[in-house]
Amino acid sequence: MKSVWNSLFVAFLFLVFLPAASAQQFEGGLLAGGVSSQVAGDNISGFHKAGISFGGFVRLELDDRSGLQLELFFVQKGSRTSDQDVKAGMNPFLLRLNYVEMPLIYQYDFGKLRLEGGLTAAFLASHYEEVNYLDNTQDAWRSLNFSSIVGVRYLFHEHWSLGLRSINSINSIRKNMVDGNVKRYGNKFGAFNDVLQLAVFYSL
Repeated sequence: MKSVWNSLFVAFLFLVFLPAASAQQFEGGLLAGGVSSQVAGDNISGFHKAGISFGGFVRLELDDRSGLQLELFFVQKGSRTSDQDVKAGMNPFLLRLNYVEMPLIYQYDFGKLRLEGGLTAAFLASHYEEVNYLDNTQDAWRSLNFSSIVGVRYLFHEHWSLGLRSINSINSIRKNMVDGNVKRYGNKFGAFNDVLQLAVFYSL
């Protein structure tokens, strides 16, 4: 686990100092926003778990309309029952999964719109699960998860943009199997993070 945090620290230094070293090709910035998430494969449907995300990015301009963006941000994911679920007879459930995320994203501009897609590696920083208001420590969560990212950004100012993304796990977030697990991308049965992220981006 120590090597993971060392890698993340090196990536953070890359995000901070690389734009200053090559200002003509790179630009750096900050991002912050909110997320709404669910876990496919836990018998609970709906993006009921709210969270936050914040971090930084470096963008490499490939040409006048496209670029590659490397990001490093903290994000809160998970799942929870809604009031309607509890009224329907489900046990109250809460799952908090906190990740440090490192996406690599290709972006293409259409005027003020920026389409983007890529892959991200998510490193599990902490977790908490509660079933019927009692702590549950029986589940084993993977420390590394890979996801796909698709999204769109609106460039409303020289330095500011607003982005909406869908971030979806490729491999299962669990080491163990539970009732309700599903298949995705031909993988074995498991549980998968599904996240909607709305964020503001500021280019330095």
